[in-house]
Amino acid sequence: MDAAKGRTLWSHGSVRGLLRGLRRPVQLERDEIARELRRALRALTAREAVLTLVERALRHEHAFCAEIVHRCDVDGGTTLAVASELHLSVRQFFRYRAHAIEAIALELESLLTRTVRTSSEAAARIVALGQLLLARGAPSDVTSAIRHFERARSIDPTCVEAYAGLAIGWLHLSRELIATPVHAHAKARLLARRALALDPRSVAAHSTCARVAIDSGLGRDVAAHHATIALNLDPFDARAHIASFNVSLADGDLVAAERSAFEAVALDPTSFSYAVCVMATAFFRRAYADAVAQARELLAIEPRSRVTRIYLADALSASGRPAETLELVQPCDRLSDDPYELASGAWARACVGDRNGAQRTLDRMLKISRKNQISGYLLAYGRLASGDPEAALGDLEAAVANDPGWLTMIENDPVFTELYDTQRFRNLIAQRPKVSATRAV
Repeated sequence: MDAAKGRTLWSHGSVRGLLRGLRRPVQLERDEIARELRRALRALTAREAVLTLVERALRHEHAFCAEIVHRCDVDGGTTLAVASELHLSVRQFFRYRAHAIEAIALELESLLTRTVRTSSEAAARIVALGQLLLARGAPSDVTSAIRHFERARSIDPTCVEAYAGLAIGWLHLSRELIATPVHAHAKARLLARRALALDPRSVAAHSTCARVAIDSGLGRDVAAHHATIALNLDPFDARAHIASFNVSLADGDLVAAERSAFEAVALDPTSFSYAVCVMATAFFRRAYADAVAQARELLAIEPRSRVTRIYLADALSASGRPAETLELVQPCDRLSDDPYELASGAWARACVGDRNGAQRTLDRMLKISRKNQISGYLLAYGRLASGDPEAALGDLEAAVANDPGWLTMIENDPVFTELYDTQRFRNLIAQRPKVSATRAV
């Protein structure tokens, strides 16, 4: 008997023991496997952990499988009585019963061997630190997170979580203008493919592939495919819901995007970046008062978060409070070198009728762009604020060509309201990823 088969038989016996213990909670709490399962699922009791295991394992199986387990193991029904109630022959009953045991055994094995299979203990600890840093979202934290993931990969070259973390890190570097989109997206695609090759049933790998597909322009269908697989593999993993959030945002379905963001926060309430997704969705659905309130709460937690600061600035301008935006990003009329702050400041200048101030801000952006990359998306803010919509459209077209990820934002960005009726802008919106032939990441 080979090792894999031995583990499966051990799992079958364990499943039967766990199911028998459902009606003996005190005894179940003493069971070593039940305790390990409770830790893996972070359940309050062993009985709750077993019920969650059954739900996860049988959610895609025939309805008779879950019905038999519920009636026999949870309610204590007998074989003949339950078979009769379900109008099944004894042979059919035991076939469904065996199928249910097999499915639960596979899920049990997956849960209890996940850590061993994905990475060594040392690498796992380093990955956990990297994920904590990545969740904060500040540029310095992202670069530090990447160093942690690189170290974990050097310790364990088969660590799926390390490759997934690196891929997301490179997407962050692109948006922070620290790496060029072409280079960052190529790195992210390579790392995501590696993670998926190491473990085709990894939620981390599939959710990462979904996010990479949206940002790098591989197509909405590719992203949706991986997001769906991630949710099916583990609907209790927050990363799967964030992948779904990105797909919904790309579709322009803000209701679904907000629902997915809330699900992710509920599953991982300590993640700062997931809370930012909730705030961003409020901004895009034009609930600016909510976005302002949430952004201020988030900045009280993490004052270094540039993305939160910029959403706050733009939400203030959109809600008719551009003077507060200027106090935030251009205090005492000083211009920083941050392209995002300059873009928000230019729009705020236009909102208060200060075209000269908007032009001065744009000039500063253009000067900086000679040495450092500034996305055309941000330059378009300055062009529009200074009264040049045609040049703004040209910048937007160049930005989307260079980084398709901007398409998830462009239609819901209040800065570009005056461009909505122009044909060139509508042509840009039409490029938003739609369902097409699936391509691999």
